[in-house]
Amino acid sequence: MAVYGNVNVKYAPCKSVAQLHSAADYILGKKKEQLSSSVIKTKSELYNAFGCNRDNFANSVLMTRKMHQKKYSRFFPRDILAQKLSISFHPEDNDKLTYAEAYKMAEDFAREFFWKKGFEVLFAVHVDTEHVHVHFLVNNCNQKDGSSFRRGPKELVEMSEYFGEQCRSRGLTHSVRDSFYNPDKTREERTLAENHMQKRGKLSFKDEMRVYIRLAMNDPTTQNIHDVVNMLERTYHMNVRLKGNTISYALPYRSSNGGKVKAVRGSKLGKRFTVAGIREYMKQKEKEDWFDYPRQEQDIEHSSQSMKDYPRWEEDEEEVKESASKAKNQIPTQESQPTRKPDVSVYEAYDEFQEKHEIPENDESFFYGAAFDDFNKEWQGLDAGAGSVSTEFGTTNNSTDAEPYNEDELDELLDNNSSTVPVQNKPFPSPAEYRKLSLEKRAKLLPPPSDDRIEELKKYQDRMGYTEESMRSMRYKMSVYDDFTEEYDYRVKYNRNHSSEEQLKAQAEQQIITPVRRRGRGR
Repeated sequence: MAVYGNVNVKYAPCKSVAQLHSAADYILGKKKEQLSSSVIKTKSELYNAFGCNRDNFANSVLMTRKMHQKKYSRFFPRDILAQKLSISFHPEDNDKLTYAEAYKMAEDFAREFFWKKGFEVLFAVHVDTEHVHVHFLVNNCNQKDGSSFRRGPKELVEMSEYFGEQCRSRGLTHSVRDSFYNPDKTREERTLAENHMQKRGKLSFKDEMRVYIRLAMNDPTTQNIHDVVNMLERTYHMNVRLKGNTISYALPYRSSNGGKVKAVRGSKLGKRFTVAGIREYMKQKEKEDWFDYPRQEQDIEHSSQSMKDYPRWEEDEEEVKESASKAKNQIPTQESQPTRKPDVSVYEAYDEFQEKHEIPENDESFFYGAAFDDFNKEWQGLDAGAGSVSTEFGTTNNSTDAEPYNEDELDELLDNNSSTVPVQNKPFPSPAEYRKLSLEKRAKLLPPPSDDRIEELKKYQDRMGYTEESMRSMRYKMSVYDDFTEEYDYRVKYNRNHSSEEQLKAQAEQQIITPVRRRGRGR
């Protein structure tokens, strides 16, 4: 029975001379930061090279490329100069493995798959980590015929099987596996960029998709994959394409540089999120009365924020019709009127709020701003009787009972060009009203910006209604900062042009017209 070892090829290739020198120095532990921190990556008896000088591998690569008239660039990443690989051993096999044996295995491995085929290779055993591993740097240009090095799926399987046999013959049982692919179906496919974002505490758009899919799969109302797809489209506004045994997900507000929506296949998110994985999970969910699905912190946070305020997400059509007829027949008084409208569903309330505040139907940013908080409070009745909030402009109209500005009042407020003088005893526009204003109207309404961007950003958050709590849980802090930068730059440009126009008018008024002296006729 074949066994397989751990051969890793997920490394970026060297595409410039600078990258080639950097990779060779890293493998041998000769980089400046390694020498300054006294890190010992390898030892003189634990590294070697085939076909070239082991201490001058980069120049040997360039010489081989010149022999075969291959191009290369010193600094710009253009052509592949060398490929990177590594093999690793399990830490539990450290008591059965020495560095000398690891070097012997790496030597046989490099001779079999690289030098035997005519490719120069540099390899070194690293001793600075708990698990023993070996790095390989392979010349992409063949020394004999100038062909490129190939490391496709077929070659990777051969290398993994060869390394697995090496480990099994030496009794390294923890460093081998029975299958080439990872049998763990719950393992998520994560890229290097996603891991870096996770370390910094940021949520990538793939993690955001995983959160929504987990919530839909764990919902008690979902029984099969079609229920999961319907919930993703209805509740989380995702674009899901289910065709046969393939499924892809997309967030409408996540687009690429070209403006197209980013669609991701379920296999790129992990085997749990494929068609087979979802069906298997739903069968397991149906059999078990209670199961504990491993949920991340983002799941708990998202579910507590988005689900606790909505005990009823949909109502039957008959119930909605009955409630609508009751609402027409009954005229509640101010004393008997409840804070929350029990006969109005969240969708009907949202439609009324959207029509009242003239919010576009396809405006997805509404769900992540202060306008959604205003709608939530208005539907829940949490801000009844709440007054205005004090900001840098005096008082801001956040009360649901206060009448919104109409266009004439906003124009009058803009003509006054002062945020402290109210129009008809009305305060500064609320965040929902302020977001409807164009950049030009905002520039007319606000005073000239200061040079302190941090202070201006805080004032911008107050005007838009972003609190510290909402900013802490917001997934798009960078988009908020981009909107602030756009408004700030426009205000600076507007005030600069406005002041220059006023100066030109003042100079024209103060300019003295000198009389023109006419020459008389000669005698």
